[in-house]
Amino acid sequence: MTDQDNNHSGLTLLVVEDDLALLKALHDILEAEGYQVRTATHGEEALESYREKKPDLILSDISMPVMDGLQLFEAVRRQPGGIAIPFIFLTAHSSGRREDKFHGRSLGADDYITKPISSHELRNVVHARLRRADELMVEQIKIAFKKSLSTFANAIELRDPYTYNHVKRINEYAQAMANELGWDENRREALEFGAILHDIGKLEVFIDILSKKDELTPEEWEVMRRHPEFGAHMIEKIDYLAPVVPMILHHHERWDGSGYPGGLVGEEIPEEARLLAVIDSFDAMTTDRPYRSAMPPEVALEEIKQRAGVQFDPYMVAIFNRIWESGAVPSIIEERKNNRENNIE
Repeated sequence: MTDQDNNHSGLTLLVVEDDLALLKALHDILEAEGYQVRTATHGEEALESYREKKPDLILSDISMPVMDGLQLFEAVRRQPGGIAIPFIFLTAHSSGRREDKFHGRSLGADDYITKPISSHELRNVVHARLRRADELMVEQIKIAFKKSLSTFANAIELRDPYTYNHVKRINEYAQAMANELGWDENRREALEFGAILHDIGKLEVFIDILSKKDELTPEEWEVMRRHPEFGAHMIEKIDYLAPVVPMILHHHERWDGSGYPGGLVGEEIPEEARLLAVIDSFDAMTTDRPYRSAMPPEVALEEIKQRAGVQFDPYMVAIFNRIWESGAVPSIIEERKNNRENNIE
């Protein structure tokens, strides 16, 4: 265990045990690990302690007077935030405790430690459960963060009705391509954020430009062409989104160097941005816009192929063609059609 693993200051454990000698031993072992340890000798006392200060983990005996461990577990789960508290039962090593153990597992207890217990086992089990709780919390934060970003991105829908479902489809196309490319989970997650946020800079573009049915003037095009820079600037201070900035900034670059904003050429363009460029253009071609009607998907695919080596990375075009032939792209298009017919979109 590293020094960082031993840094448990600030974490509070609630230990519940009616055997006073064992309670003191548990307290001393865990306090030596750096935890703040609160103790109780039965469930009611523990519940009162919980209400005073919610602990990060509860370690409780099952067989206790006044309120036993199983009753305490159920009571804690009914408290605000109680469902997320790791709960470990201490149980005696005897066949008579099997029913209690089964009951506890059916309620959703996180773990069991059988008495007598070694200090090594105690430390390992407590540390593992706290680490798992942290991992679950991180995942919950990620999910909430994605939902928040999606809501943020979907605010563009109020200004550009095309964009909301465009974001959803872009992510579906992007994930299909990433799967074909064999990208790992971290890279795919960053790509998901890129798909969600690639057009976020349009929030800085005048609504009259976004909704204009006639051809844009050179001045209006200049403003529109700055939306990747606007978007990159909007998230550049968010450390967690650092991998997404190049995707937002460069998804309108072209393989031949005639794109914007940097005029990057070929492999100078970040790979994720090259991927997004293909699917962004395909979805734009196959969607009704204020200034033109949607193109049939088969026609759009041929258009993408013809632009390989000029506008698009030829390899990314080949990957897109592969997921077309596998049925992934037609499936996404069919889902969009069904949603539209059922007024889901």
